[in-house]
Amino acid sequence: MKLFHGTYEKTVPIIKPGEFAMSGNNVFDGLFSSPERDIAASHGNPVFIYHVDDDKIAKSRDLDARFQEVYAFLHNELDTADVEEIADRVMWDNNSDIEDFADILSPRLGSDINGAYSWELQRLRGRVAAYLGFDAIEMNDEYGTSYLIVNPQIKDE
Repeated sequence: MKLFHGTYEKTVPIIKPGEFAMSGNNVFDGLFSSPERDIAASHGNPVFIYHVDDDKIAKSRDLDARFQEVYAFLHNELDTADVEEIADRVMWDNNSDIEDFADILSPRLGSDINGAYSWELQRLRGRVAAYLGFDAIEMNDEYGTSYLIVNPQIKDE
């Protein structure tokens, strides 16, 4: 699948997981992208092009099929034993009542501004996909369907 990523940066973004690994505030540990060039361009120019094989893009059902691995990853990542409810939110891209998990989520923005917990849920969804061996994961957002590219080996064309 051809995906587009728009940015105001002049250099090609490179995926580097870790809070301070990328320039700026690395909220998602990956690059959000769209199959629509115009949508990507709404986030800045230039627009960079990435290619991800369709079978390497995770969907909710892929995570659900491997729920035990998702639970194990989140148990370690969040340092909590009670991951079933948050795992359900991560697997199904469901941010309803996400503020209820404020005690175990630690948004990269270091704040509880509107959206920070949802963004952290998206970051965790991406980290789970990477852990399971996927290059990207499908997300529902204000644009419909977007894709978070999580594999650092995926480079701009």
